[in-house]
Amino acid sequence: MSNPSKIIITSPSGEDIVFWAPFPKQVQFHESEVSNLLARGSRGSGKSDLLRNDAHMRAMSVPDTNFILIRKTLKQLQQSHLLNIHKEMKQLGGWYHGTNFCAHYPTGSRLFFSYVGHEADALNLLSAEFLAAYYDELSTIPWDYFMKLSASVRMKKGRGFKTVIRGATNPFGESAGDIERYFVLKDVDPEEDPEYDSRDWGYIQINMEDNPYIDIEDYRKRFAGLAPHLRKAWLEGEFSDEEALFGFVPNRAGRPFHVLHELDIERVVKNATIYRAFDWGWSPDPSYCVWIAHLGNRFIAFHEKVWYKTIIPDIAADILAEDEKLGIKRVSGTYCDPTLDIHTGAEIRTNRELLEAHGVPVEPSINNRELFASAVHTALAEEVEPGVPRLQIYHGGRFEGCPYLVKALPLQRFDPKRSLSMANHKHDHPVVALAYFLISQGSHEKRPMIQRIIKPWMRPKRPATTNVLGHYNVRNHR
Repeated sequence: MSNPSKIIITSPSGEDIVFWAPFPKQVQFHESEVSNLLARGSRGSGKSDLLRNDAHMRAMSVPDTNFILIRKTLKQLQQSHLLNIHKEMKQLGGWYHGTNFCAHYPTGSRLFFSYVGHEADALNLLSAEFLAAYYDELSTIPWDYFMKLSASVRMKKGRGFKTVIRGATNPFGESAGDIERYFVLKDVDPEEDPEYDSRDWGYIQINMEDNPYIDIEDYRKRFAGLAPHLRKAWLEGEFSDEEALFGFVPNRAGRPFHVLHELDIERVVKNATIYRAFDWGWSPDPSYCVWIAHLGNRFIAFHEKVWYKTIIPDIAADILAEDEKLGIKRVSGTYCDPTLDIHTGAEIRTNRELLEAHGVPVEPSINNRELFASAVHTALAEEVEPGVPRLQIYHGGRFEGCPYLVKALPLQRFDPKRSLSMANHKHDHPVVALAYFLISQGSHEKRPMIQRIIKPWMRPKRPATTNVLGHYNVRNHR
């Protein structure tokens, strides 16, 4: 059982039988030592078989230990992992208890099959203890259930075995966005999850093209007539969210589209008109400021700053410090929520007056979620030239550019009561701040994208003050 390139078992008659022959991407999954690992990809890529056989291998290698394999519903289990479980366990020298949904191995280890269609199902498993938990089609399982169940993956000190979580999923479903953040993008706010360590999370992309056992051409025909977002997820194995409010496309045809990963900020600051947009918050809602470069008819959001439990004077000081760090000499305007100019009674001056008193003049924008949705839609959808959208966002890394804005845009949803409006969301502050600018007068000012530099000898000369032979008709000159 130790060689993941091919698992051979001996039948009672003495004949060698190939029990499991993983292809290279599956071998990579088996051999990974990452604590939380996801097999992510298209349908038909062998992800479910991969999960179950990884569990078989661990259970046959570790004695007297519990494991669990989870899908959302019992019916899904019966139509996939439990179809041939009796035969598999017999080949491995063990047996399967159908009433308890438990596979028993000759090592004394046990693999439980369970489902979490409702919160009560998840809560029933919290008291259990497992060396490894396997989640099939993880994107269909509510993320809160997954996080709670992961607390059951624990082992008593001194046993010498490493606990792991293994998942497999097609990148489409209610938890797809959180899966992307944790496993793929590794873009989790420390304020949101202080225990998160990106080194403990990873994924392996496995698509049907990696599976040598499937007739790809025949299988692809089964996807005819599907909606585009389903084709993207099921056929190409790429993240898709049909409920997303905005058509946010980080990359298109292998090239950056809405998201830039490289940007000469010094040059942008020098040649563009710079604006800021600010959304006020405290806790758990943050205050947020985004810096935007206006390049003629293009906008690039290139820097952001987030504050929690920070008073206005300190925020103003930080904004000015960020300006200096970025080399910004002049800001053409800072747009904000109009409620900043309303007296609350707690302070003689409004928050707008406090900002301005500390060196950050602001201009109230309009707080209208229908306008927010329309303005952001338009900026993302329009192209100033082929392959260049009107709005782009710089994401240079975890602390460079606007990672929070990049994270927040695809999370926004329609308001179910007002289909043209952007719904409230705990991560809507970057999008709201961006919208303050996009619906402002400053964003509608058109400037040429490139100003032509005229050489001195090409500039028109001033009219001559004296008569020069050949320059004028002297006889007719008056």
